[in-house]
Amino acid sequence: MLKDLSVKDFIYETSSDSPAPGGGSVAALSAATSAALIEMVANLTIGKKGYEEVTADMEKVKASAKEYKEKFINYIDEDSNSFNKIMEAFKLPKETEEEKALRTKTVQLAFKGAANVPLNVGKDAFELLELAKTVILKGNQNAVT
Repeated sequence: MLKDLSVKDFIYETSSDSPAPGGGSVAALSAATSAALIEMVANLTIGKKGYEEVTADMEKVKASAKEYKEKFINYIDEDSNSFNKIMEAFKLPKETEEEKALRTKTVQLAFKGAANVPLNVGKDAFELLELAKTVILKGNQNAVT
């Protein structure tokens, strides 16, 4: 599974002649690290002197960021798996009209499935902006960068 690779191995695999991981997996990895940074700032705020009044907000941000982080990590493999379904669909037989019709339908469904993963990454990444805004405005200022 791609999500279990080291960062270095993931990068090397991305640069190889293998078609996966592709852009969706890379975007998911980037979004996962963004969620992790948001979670980090929340953790660096909780329990710190001068930030007592925002503890509840940071606890909520921490929980949400952790949830998104896990979703994005799972998207890494979902994206590659959806691409593999496209490749499998193209290998379906196409000798008869019935086979051609089934193959065409399967290919189209696989493309739709593959498009949904990066779409979901984008939608969920957009949600991170609110969490980032909260940690920027209320979080530990020593970690604001």
